[in-house]
Amino acid sequence: MKTKIAFWGTKETENTPEKVLVALQLNPSANKLTSYIFEGELATNEFSKILFEQWQKGVDIEFPPNTKTEEVALSASGTLLPEGITTSNKELLSRTQTEWIFIVLSTKLYQNYQAELDELQEKTDALVTYSKEMWENMKTFWAKVQAQINEHNLFREHQNTLKDHTNELFSQLKKLRSAQDSQFEEEANLNYKNILEKLEVLEDLTEKTGSDFHQIFEKLKSLQLQFKNAKLTRNLRSKLWERIDLAFKKVKSKRSTRGSAEGRLLRRIEGLKGAIDRMENSIFRDNKDLSSQNHKINSGDVSQLENQLREVRGKLIQERIDSKNKKLKDMYNTLKDLEKKHTKNLEKIENTKNNKIPETENKDSKTNTSDTPDNIIETEKTEEKIENLTTKEKTENKDSKTNTSDTPDNVIETEKTEEKIENLTEQHLEEEEE
Repeated sequence: MKTKIAFWGTKETENTPEKVLVALQLNPSANKLTSYIFEGELATNEFSKILFEQWQKGVDIEFPPNTKTEEVALSASGTLLPEGITTSNKELLSRTQTEWIFIVLSTKLYQNYQAELDELQEKTDALVTYSKEMWENMKTFWAKVQAQINEHNLFREHQNTLKDHTNELFSQLKKLRSAQDSQFEEEANLNYKNILEKLEVLEDLTEKTGSDFHQIFEKLKSLQLQFKNAKLTRNLRSKLWERIDLAFKKVKSKRSTRGSAEGRLLRRIEGLKGAIDRMENSIFRDNKDLSSQNHKINSGDVSQLENQLREVRGKLIQERIDSKNKKLKDMYNTLKDLEKKHTKNLEKIENTKNNKIPETENKDSKTNTSDTPDNIIETEKTEEKIENLTTKEKTENKDSKTNTSDTPDNVIETEKTEEKIENLTEQHLEEEEE
């Protein structure tokens, strides 16, 4: 920034105006304007060249001892010219005066920021541990400085000084934060390990048959409270949350499938699918038997009576197949109805979650579940509202206890008829031998 200027002026005297050489220097920090007036033999062309080509550009030179000097405060309403001096370079002086006023104001702004930065330095030096508040104060301070830089209200020299000092304070705070982070991470790892060990025990209990899921659920709630209050890094907290959330879901699933209406519905669907498989296998065997009987009829090497018996037996097998197919159709219809009801129940549960309906545990739990992960705890009351399943298509029969569950009652009766036919066949063969 240019704070020196020199020009030729005129000094009014009693006789004739005297040509003088004038040099002006601004002290921005003190807001002072110093005037140097060179008269008589000092105002030479040689000395003017030194002023114009060196001193104005920042080179220090030694002024003569008898140089007239005057110091005044810079004022926007005043003038740069010393008293009794005039000049023809009025435009230069007017422009210089405006520039110097800006320099003084900018310097004052820099000084204010530097004073504020010194206070921040003292507070930072007094810190024993990292202070987030101090970090935020530094950020606020630099935001103010940056705004002035963007508006070009600070000179580059002042910008660099403020920036370097600010970076030093940030570095000092980062060292304190690094030490604190190291201690925090050590504590976080211990907390993570402790919670994870407890969680793994509960996860193992969840997988065991006959576990008390209500007790596991309560322990998970306590563990979740410990998790919320524990010091953990963001990464470790995310890992634990996923595990705890999954553990809640598994326990809820186990509890639901074990005692709820939805669980009974699922067990009935699975049982019906098993009965359908057995029925289809039985029909397959009957069709194979029928095909064998039809192949033997009219083979040419048997008697007419044997053909008649095979025809009757084939008819009985066909009737048995028809009966089983009818039963199988009913079983498929029942399965379709149960699966529709299951789908509808799932939609109800999903709608309950999406609508964020307040959920409560069943009467046995009597606990507040508001602190469990989202979408984990569903109300047993919602499950009780699910319609009771119809049992008219029930496929279990008395023969299921003796490994004959694939044959309905009418099929068993058919087997008894077949035994009668076999007895009749033996009787006919004895008659023929006689």
